[in-house]
Amino acid sequence: MKLRIFIPATERPGLAELPCSWKLFDARGELRREDRGALDAIPRARDVEMVLPAERVLFARLKLPKVNAATIRELLPFAVEDRLLGDPSHIHAVAGPRNARGETVVAVVDRDWLQACVETLAAAGLRPSSAFCESALLAGGRGDWHVVWGPARGMLVDDEGVAASFDRGGDLPLALRVALDEAAARGEKPNSVRVHVDGGEALPDLARWSSDTGVKFAAGSEWEKLARGQPAAGTLDLLRGDLAPRRPRLAARAYAPALFLLCAIVAAQAAFLGVDALRKARERARLEGQREAIFRGAFPEAKAVVDPELQMARNLEELRRARGLAAGDDFLAQLTRVARESKPVRSVEYESGRLVAK
Repeated sequence: MKLRIFIPATERPGLAELPCSWKLFDARGELRREDRGALDAIPRARDVEMVLPAERVLFARLKLPKVNAATIRELLPFAVEDRLLGDPSHIHAVAGPRNARGETVVAVVDRDWLQACVETLAAAGLRPSSAFCESALLAGGRGDWHVVWGPARGMLVDDEGVAASFDRGGDLPLALRVALDEAAARGEKPNSVRVHVDGGEALPDLARWSSDTGVKFAAGSEWEKLARGQPAAGTLDLLRGDLAPRRPRLAARAYAPALFLLCAIVAAQAAFLGVDALRKARERARLEGQREAIFRGAFPEAKAVVDPELQMARNLEELRRARGLAAGDDFLAQLTRVARESKPVRSVEYESGRLVAK
């Protein structure tokens, strides 16, 4: 399950008391539940997304030097210094990929504010795994921009997910006019702008906006429905660098079942090996005792029995010789002796342990 929490645009996030909108998705990304309430009333999920308000995220397009990622992270706060009013050491900046014009989209947020949001959620048992600006839910078009028109605020989103928030007014907002002029200077003026309403707000005079800007403004959908979608591919995750989520260490009790099972398997295996070794030792002792008993039964005069098998073979050889029978290799030994003699041999007779060569 995945939980998406929409962070309110407060100066200091006392989220534990403020109601937050949230949406719960299943593993396929299908919406299961949604509501608005305090953190203690929000369902828990393994994957938690923080959706940051556009008012708290500043976007900039910069031409950054071609250096490694670690150096870029150090340079970013100072690269956007001229667009900030505060100390650059107090901001958190994340850079996206470089586009065809050699520019990089950079998202900037107040470090203390974002850290406070993360810590507040964590204290409530909700550990964020990612954070992105709400504009990412409208990004990904081609010359098709979006405007969210709410009761007290508005949000403009271009193709790359770069957002600009503005205050409501009766006429065309200045932020909209400036963004369109800047896009025209880059050669990226949109073909159309879709206006989505928020909180049941009525649409502005889109025909007049189209006439004033030379861009077609058209009615879109409702922000509440669009907020249920998935962020665009390549969305900037603001929980990077030193704010990246750390995998929590599992408590010892979480390992207990696995450790108990492993110990049980090792103990059972050791017991089986021990029983098998004991059984084989007993069987060996039984066979050795039986072999010695057979030897002593055949040769009761034997005083010491060291190797019954070898002693049995030697005693049998002696018995064969004593009775005039071939004892082991006697025939071969006598035949070898005759073959070494120089005289020719026409016939060989062997009887009662004696070999006669003629």
